[in-house]
Amino acid sequence: MGSIAIIGAGNVGQAIAGHMSLQGHDVRLFDRWGHDLEPIKANDGGIDLVGEVEGHGRPSLLTTDLTAAVDGAQAVVVAVPAFAHAYISQELAAVLEPSQLVLIQPGVLGSGVELARMFSLAGRKRCLIAETPTSLYTCRLRQPANVYVGAIKHSVPLAAVPSADTHQALAILRTYFGERYVSGGDALAVGLSNANPIYHVPPAVLNFKTVEDADCHPQHSLVTPRIAEVIDALDRERLGLAHALGVEATSFWDFLTSAYGVTEGTFVERIVQGYGRQAFPEPDSVNHRYFTEDIPFGLVIWSSLAAQIGLSMPLTDSFIALSNTLCGRDFVADGRTAESLGLHGSHVGSIRAAFIDGSVC
Repeated sequence: MGSIAIIGAGNVGQAIAGHMSLQGHDVRLFDRWGHDLEPIKANDGGIDLVGEVEGHGRPSLLTTDLTAAVDGAQAVVVAVPAFAHAYISQELAAVLEPSQLVLIQPGVLGSGVELARMFSLAGRKRCLIAETPTSLYTCRLRQPANVYVGAIKHSVPLAAVPSADTHQALAILRTYFGERYVSGGDALAVGLSNANPIYHVPPAVLNFKTVEDADCHPQHSLVTPRIAEVIDALDRERLGLAHALGVEATSFWDFLTSAYGVTEGTFVERIVQGYGRQAFPEPDSVNHRYFTEDIPFGLVIWSSLAAQIGLSMPLTDSFIALSNTLCGRDFVADGRTAESLGLHGSHVGSIRAAFIDGSVC
């Protein structure tokens, strides 16, 4: 058995903490403010899991002390919203040791680079850093300390920063998650394989009245044949950016195959096959993560890196502009950009070096 720290006590954090506890590991669950830990303490110190995983998992430690959470842990899984990555990375860079592994799960393009840069700015030797484009667990909190696990994905790609460390990261994680994490090559390919904005943003923006009315329709039910074509077109812009940067990213449709075993049908039919059984609802406000994460930490960083190399992404930029107005936010100012990663003015070679070789400044 191993020792694993989970940073973040939301949907994914509680799913991992509960599951790993049921597997018999030493599990520490950290929440910055402690609010999400109180229901767990009241639930006999444990998390109830239903769905693909069943049981009552009890972490060995529930804490708001980051140092206590990670001290001696072999693996540290970051499962916080993308807007909290910069803060958590800065804090982790001050306390982690080179022998430890950090898995940002899920990451967004640049999460591993950001953490490596924080170590550099702190003047400390970095630990082993890895990230995935999506969470291994498809899950939702049904009520406090009660998580519905809709699915544990068949396989999720993973890459380390630098990419030469990927196999070492996979070997460590095998103790906890078996063979479900697989090599994704490098962090540039993995980061650009994050398909969440592809599926989340177009239906939400193009059905915005139902967001304002908080109708909470199942997200997959809002994907019409024409909206599915928009999803595909947005996906092709993302794949074009990957190609321009010299990597091959997984298409949204291939993601449905690898994650959920979907292999055929129209675009709409494939989406229903992949997401229909979970039937997770659409956003119920402009503060939903499909806006506050997938746009500033998905579409924005794609657009920003594309601008560095002179690549046009008109549909991506249009969704950013529309969402700024619809949500009354400046997602570019709030989001991850080439400048925030220390890559402003970079060319293809220096962008690749930061993601693949871990060369950060």
